[in-house]
Amino acid sequence: MNTNEFQTAALTVAVRRFYLAIGVSFVLMGLYFSTPTNIHAADGDLDATFGNGGKVLVDFSSTSEYGRSVVVQPDGKIIVVGQSGTYPLFHSALVRFNANGTLDESFGIGGKALLPLDPNGDGLSSVALQPDGKIVVAGSQIHDNFTVGLLVARCNSDGSLDQTFGNGGSVLFSFGDSGSQGNAVVIQADGRIIVVGQTGASYGELVDIAVARFDPNGAFDNSYGANGKTRTHFPGQFNTGSRATSAALQIDGKLVVAGGYKNEGTPGEFALARYETSGKLDPTFGDGGIVHTSLGSAESNAMSVGIQTDGKIVAAGYFYTAHRNKDFAVARYNANGALDVSFGNSGIVISDLFGTSDDIAYGLCIQRDNKLVVIGRSGIYPNFRAAVVRYNRSGSFDSGFGMAGKVVTDFGSLSSQLYGAALQRDGKIVVAGYSSASTTDIAVARYTARTIRLSSATTAGD
Repeated sequence: MNTNEFQTAALTVAVRRFYLAIGVSFVLMGLYFSTPTNIHAADGDLDATFGNGGKVLVDFSSTSEYGRSVVVQPDGKIIVVGQSGTYPLFHSALVRFNANGTLDESFGIGGKALLPLDPNGDGLSSVALQPDGKIVVAGSQIHDNFTVGLLVARCNSDGSLDQTFGNGGSVLFSFGDSGSQGNAVVIQADGRIIVVGQTGASYGELVDIAVARFDPNGAFDNSYGANGKTRTHFPGQFNTGSRATSAALQIDGKLVVAGGYKNEGTPGEFALARYETSGKLDPTFGDGGIVHTSLGSAESNAMSVGIQTDGKIVAAGYFYTAHRNKDFAVARYNANGALDVSFGNSGIVISDLFGTSDDIAYGLCIQRDNKLVVIGRSGIYPNFRAAVVRYNRSGSFDSGFGMAGKVVTDFGSLSSQLYGAALQRDGKIVVAGYSSASTTDIAVARYTARTIRLSSATTAGD
């Protein structure tokens, strides 16, 4: 081979290598941009690997469905509970999804389980998982659109009722009043089950916080309160309501409940109570075990409660600014029940999400880094959209989430609201509620999110 032939061959090899490199680069770029799990997806983006662009709607044969609570199994499957039916008759409903948002065909019938626990009507408000994979749910007996009793039930991992629990899988009970309601369930480390809610007259009269504890087999735990039950009446001769909408267990086993307190002639307030493991109010918390917090000159109500890794207690709900104009409201308390003045405005944050929007926070999750994920609704009555907000540990909006800390999701319906939220192990946020158009369906969405685990010494700041 002469010199010219050698140079030509070398140039040919170089050109081929150049175009090969360019081709590989374009292939890699194509894979990057076409892969739904784009590692640069921003916090608060809908997760494109879940359902249809991050969203799923579920209908039980042209009836009306409402999703009230959600939990993520260790294997990544997602369970949503609520109710299904046609007014005025509804029954308890469960749905399980695979990690990608498809219905899990191994659960119930085609991924759905309908449980008529009371022939006159019932529905579920809360769900919790046992370590053995069984599913514990709580809710209410609902007759003609009124809640008349509480219920707790346990399902096997396939969605069938666990016949070893209670009476054929469920327990229907009351506190001797005509208007009881079950709103939350938690499972202790020893397997005992606690249901919280409210009890009292059926409509517009005295209502108290209701707490009941059960042994793992569904029998009332007689070592708790009075024969397994305890009720708490907040102060005031003309008290018209102290109710628990949510519950959380501390590491030491004490139970924290949150809800609303309404005394005659005064605006409603956030209400919290903490119970010792015996069912007695904890005298080291607030005033003899109870706390009620006024957020201003208008009504407020706590809808969800959580406990940070540092033991501080966070309650989320709403503040009634004006007619059809409510705002997200969050309060943080120290372990002794006093407001944490390092959070927001002396312990309280009130957020008007979009000017005159009517905003209610129904659910709360606390990330490993103690950032707060608060979910609910936002919009102008009667057209609401699903709302997700993330707050820094100081109470300010987290600018790294969605649009300046806020995300509103349209399910393509007249109205949608979120009631339940859960965090996956990878930090992603799963939410559940309903979407209403010609029919009302269970609505589920998943959002991308990253968290940083804090050291035990890190408790505040952004």
